Amino acid sequence: MATARLDLAIGGRTCPVLVGDGLAGRLGELLRDQLGADRALVAMDRAVASLHGRRIRRGFRGSGVRVLGWVEVPRGEGAKSLARARALYRAFLEAGVDRWTPVVVVGGGVTGDVVGYAASTFMRGVPVVQVPTTVLAQVDSSVGGKTGVNLDRVKNLIGSFHQPRLVVSDPEFLATLSARDYRAGLVEAVKVAITLRPDLLERMEANLPSLLAREPGLLAGVVAACVAAKGELAARDEKDEDVRGILNYGHTVGHALEASRLGRLRHGEAVAVGMNAAAWVGERLGVASEEVGRRQNRLLTRLGLKLTAPDADKNVIVRNLKLDKKVRAKRNRFVLTLQIGGASVWPHISDRVLRDAVRVVTS
Repeated sequence: MATARLDLAIGGRTCPVLVGDGLAGRLGELLRDQLGADRALVAMDRAVASLHGRRIRRGFRGSGVRVLGWVEVPRGEGAKSLARARALYRAFLEAGVDRWTPVVVVGGGVTGDVVGYAASTFMRGVPVVQVPTTVLAQVDSSVGGKTGVNLDRVKNLIGSFHQPRLVVSDPEFLATLSARDYRAGLVEAVKVAITLRPDLLERMEANLPSLLAREPGLLAGVVAACVAAKGELAARDEKDEDVRGILNYGHTVGHALEASRLGRLRHGEAVAVGMNAAAWVGERLGVASEEVGRRQNRLLTRLGLKLTAPDADKNVIVRNLKLDKKVRAKRNRFVLTLQIGGASVWPHISDRVLRDAVRVVTS
């Protein structure tokens, strides 16, 4: 399969995003050719290292790029902490990382967030290369420069915007994901399709068996479509102050639910419930087409996702909503999709409506 290349102009710099099978086995060559690098540090999700570590290491042999160190990061939301960032600082320092040394991040969204955050603040910022290994990371979190760690139970409360210099997405990684992780990751692709790309929604609906079978060509196309859509918004609004907020569709209630379950829910599983809540809010306010909730929820259900969380604590979720980063002057800004491909950020949704939405998806 040919490699797709997208050049995203975000934050005054162009970031190449390469999508194609087998790219992970050419990492050294790609760093040399795309960045002119002759040294790097590699930070990998520990589980990814056990599955793909040999292939990643082979990808540097004979490339002329010297790896200063191989650092493993524990899997799971617990790794997104200031303590982990501090451990990474020490690893960077001991390896001899300087301001021109790329830090290559191999893993999913958690690894990308915490290593990206550490890289963004070490020596006031060192180059980052994202090598996403999950659906979630390939279609969403590896692109756009958001990095962060959690504080207590609040997701991504501490973070920065630090654009990667290169993103290398290899769909071959997705073949080793568990069915649960794979399906949960596809929620972010559904989010992009519902809010921004009606053509992507039609493609996913029409090719669902191939999508569930992880057909590489189809996956590469889905990844590229999501990256292009996100790149367009991030180019207009790098710091998430306006239109980029559309990408938070389903995340207000989703993040609050995810935090309430202490890691027992995958991010995508929580966002699926949050998308259901968001569609309900749009219909409740009389501004959203019924088609949004109908097609969105039908596709999520066919992907094997649950749309409610009846065992969740409603009161904890409502409390968590007040800690959402989109809150401005104590008012919840909320993303609504009015019609397929037509989403916008609403400046205020009343506390009562949000409480009702939480009740609907937890009953």
